[in-house]
Amino acid sequence: MGNPTGQSTGAVDQAKFKKLVADWGRLPPGEQRQALQELTRGMAPRYRESIENYFRNLTNPALNRK
Repeated sequence: MGNPTGQSTGAVDQAKFKKLVADWGRLPPGEQRQALQELTRGMAPRYRESIENYFRNLTNPALNRK
């Protein structure tokens, strides 16, 4: 996430990301918010916004293409 210079690399723990994607729809809203905060802590706003939008879209039925 952060580095010694105080700038974020935008890196995400891939294992945590995959687990969160798999569990996202079953998590209550409060747990979703907390998990997203933990995942994006220390990230630059542009990276954080992209990840938040991705997770918001996971629960948008209009975007679920099966």
